[in-house]
Amino acid sequence: MNTMLVNFGEVLAVFSLFLAFCTAKRDPELYCGACHVLLDEIEYEIKQVDPRKTVQVGSFRVDPQGNQKTWEVPLARSEVFLTEVVESICEHMNQYAQSTNPQTQKKTYVRTSSRKGETLTLSNISMNQEISKALRFACESIIEDYEDDIIKLFSKEGPKLHELQNKFCMDTTELCSDPVSEKQVTKPAAETAEAETTEAETTESEGAEPETKESDLEGTQPEATEIHEDL
Repeated sequence: MNTMLVNFGEVLAVFSLFLAFCTAKRDPELYCGACHVLLDEIEYEIKQVDPRKTVQVGSFRVDPQGNQKTWEVPLARSEVFLTEVVESICEHMNQYAQSTNPQTQKKTYVRTSSRKGETLTLSNISMNQEISKALRFACESIIEDYEDDIIKLFSKEGPKLHELQNKFCMDTTELCSDPVSEKQVTKPAAETAEAETTEAETTESEGAEPETKESDLEGTQPEATEIHEDL
């Protein structure tokens, strides 16, 4: 009896995983979200590399003089580096949760912690193993079909992240139907929250008049006089 229960549990787990994968294939919001997240994670990995580091690339062909044609490219833009990043980037999908807009019911995917490891308090999110597996499956499917396009996309500097997302996720893969602007571009949730907090603090400090104490005035008067005399 116990053996039957264990076997049933294993079958149920496999079925749940299969169901998640099937759902992933049918969910355009999932694939669009995975596409945006995928490019955002690659862009972040590139920025972690010292731009001064280069790698020598070239052809194996030898000219009549016995020389090989080689040149240097930034390490972060090299095919070797980008290939390594792309092949492991989907492992980051377990750091994301599904966020649903309460007004539009549109689904997006946000980080559950900052890249520095700080845990965040998020609202309107769903986070479970099935969502993580479905997001990773979508990520791996995109890479399987478009790995060469992704590497080519990031091989040159220039375009901003939202431009890369629109070009790849809309034009190349046709996984997304709506463009993203620079303000809407995918960001780690921690960085977004941190920016909002800083902005709120700045606004508050600008709107409030500084409290002036009598002791402060007494302490600053001689200093002001001293500066005036120097002038």
